[in-house]
Amino acid sequence: MKRQYLVTERAHFMCPNMHFGILMEIEKEYDDKSVKDTLSRMAGAHPFLRSLIAYEEGTDRLYYKVTEESQITLEVKQNTQTLWTDYKEVAKQDFQVFEGGLLKVYVYPKEHGMVILFIAHHLLADGRGLLEIAQEFADDYVGENKPVFAEEQLMERIEDLPKGSRLSGISKLLVKRANKQWKKENHVVTYEAYQNFVKDYGKKHTIEHREYEVNSVKLGEMVRLCKENGFTMNDLLMAHVYVKTGTKKIIIAADIRNLFARYHKGALGNYSTAMGIHCKSRTTDVVEKAKEVHQLVQKHMKNNRALMLVLACYFEMTPTLLDAAAISALGGFESKAGKFVGGSMFGLSSPKSYSITNLGKVENKNIKSIMFIPPASPAAKLTLGVVTLNGIMKVCSSENKEN
Repeated sequence: MKRQYLVTERAHFMCPNMHFGILMEIEKEYDDKSVKDTLSRMAGAHPFLRSLIAYEEGTDRLYYKVTEESQITLEVKQNTQTLWTDYKEVAKQDFQVFEGGLLKVYVYPKEHGMVILFIAHHLLADGRGLLEIAQEFADDYVGENKPVFAEEQLMERIEDLPKGSRLSGISKLLVKRANKQWKKENHVVTYEAYQNFVKDYGKKHTIEHREYEVNSVKLGEMVRLCKENGFTMNDLLMAHVYVKTGTKKIIIAADIRNLFARYHKGALGNYSTAMGIHCKSRTTDVVEKAKEVHQLVQKHMKNNRALMLVLACYFEMTPTLLDAAAISALGGFESKAGKFVGGSMFGLSSPKSYSITNLGKVENKNIKSIMFIPPASPAAKLTLGVVTLNGIMKVCSSENKEN
């Protein structure tokens, strides 16, 4: 397998709370050997599930060091009462990416069936990738449908983005200036310094999670509204957030697998981009707001420069400067270039915006229920994770709070 390097993924390397989860329930009884065998087959099918992160010798380049054995961490718990505590402990400890794998699995056996919590580092996959992993587990464990090997192929250079995605104007100038300032500063952030910072950051910040369920009747009404008015479910969800919070900006994730020619179905890694949607109208009518949102989103989706802006920035930025962005903006490292990138460009210094990631609809007879726990990025005040399984929509919020 060709060595895969962290390029756009590097933005998630030294940033707190770059993990997220899929909480899933299945009705088949827990069996220790079967669970381990299923995870082992999955690791065989996905090289990144056998990977650690490593520096290439003699350089500051990072790559996925594929090993012979599964690097999935598995813990079996006594009951689901510790579930959220287990999840929050990851935020305090962070992943030890040079020593351990990028996926943690917690299993909670029940009297009938079991609950499984998958927690992934963003270096492993995006939300849709983790959803595929969860479904793959259920399809193997319950449906006895074995996972299929998927070659990992990440985006390597800016030319991998669609035509017209390159930076221009002020964005190009700002990145060039930041790179120049960073080179002049002539220092780097060590992973040890970052780990010490994360421990302190975890003590000072709390992440609160809330769960919501939209039943099939309510969901049917929402679908009808979308069809009658020509907007999407995501537009409608965003409209509700705009109206309820009064925010002017929502960051949404957009799947770009179909725009990356070398993507292999089932491969892990990050194949999504983020867009900031500014909605300035003051209407509190959700339908009118959703119509406005729809126009803004479509405008962004049809403009490669707007759609790929954040990825283009990652490609053009000095990798070690990306490492310094979060810790500098959050006060753990002195760097003017890092503080500018993390604070002014990425919004990490003062989380004000809201974010939504909707993983879409899933039909799967092997899964009883599923929920997406979104990452609590320091750049967002509150993030909503949405997924719909067999006609039931689950919403989970991750909210950043300073102690």
